[in-house]
Amino acid sequence: MQRNLPYQKALNLLLLAGVLLYPAMEALFPLLPPMLGLLYVKWRRALLRRDYPVVAVAMLYAIVFESVWGLPLYGLWAVMVLHFTLFDPKIGHIIHSDWLLDLISVALFDGLYFLFLLFYRGLMHESLVDPGLTMLYYLLADMAGVLLF
Repeated sequence: MQRNLPYQKALNLLLLAGVLLYPAMEALFPLLPPMLGLLYVKWRRALLRRDYPVVAVAMLYAIVFESVWGLPLYGLWAVMVLHFTLFDPKIGHIIHSDWLLDLISVALFDGLYFLFLLFYRGLMHESLVDPGLTMLYYLLADMAGVLLF
């Protein structure tokens, strides 16, 4: 069954609005995980497919997320580009299973972003991240999100 084109555009706009409102929702409800690993996996897939509108929405989500949470601006972009250029080709060369590659990419991306925030905290003497079980919850939620979506 095919969808009608106007309805498909309306669904895409609704999804875009939901993506851009999610960071504000997670600031209000702390149980909502940020899903940064899922963001990275979707961004990487869109970049490899050359689907640039999805890439732009992912980049916009990263900016909105960092602004809402008061994190260093463009830090997510830096970690995304670093992971995509340095680690993804090497991991993709070794592992040929898509879902396993996504899980490893999520774990590595979350770890790299956490290390970035720790380095930034040490450099600027600001308390950004409280390491603990919350980070483990975010990692598990990211992995479940990648497996589901």
